[in-house]
Amino acid sequence: MNRLLFRHSSSLRALRSPSTRRPYSFTPGPSPLKLPAAQQAEFERLQRKASLSSAFQPAAAADKDATTSNASAPQQDQDDALPAGVFRGAKPEFSGDTNPRTGEVGGPKNEPLRWGGEGDWSYNGRVTDF
Repeated sequence: MNRLLFRHSSSLRALRSPSTRRPYSFTPGPSPLKLPAAQQAEFERLQRKASLSSAFQPAAAADKDATTSNASAPQQDQDDALPAGVFRGAKPEFSGDTNPRTGEVGGPKNEPLRWGGEGDWSYNGRVTDF
């Protein structure tokens, strides 16, 4: 009889106690130990040195190359100064907010029907109406 009461009381306790399972996988615990002061200072010094290296500042190297090439060559187009893989698209056909041919205000700067042979609305060969 004593065993039945013990078994019964433990099952009731399990039903009443709130679940300690968390809905996330992170288990609470201490953070990593702090570095000694000398090692922390060295780490911060190396971080500053790495952030100032040329590997993290490609624009500075490109500016040096651009200034040396500009001195010996005529002014380059802005599209040539872009890094590889950057696509600018077609140059605008007009400046300002009003299209001089159609009188449209605030519309596209390029004629969308120019690129498609069948009258598709496309910009630089990419169709925009489906």
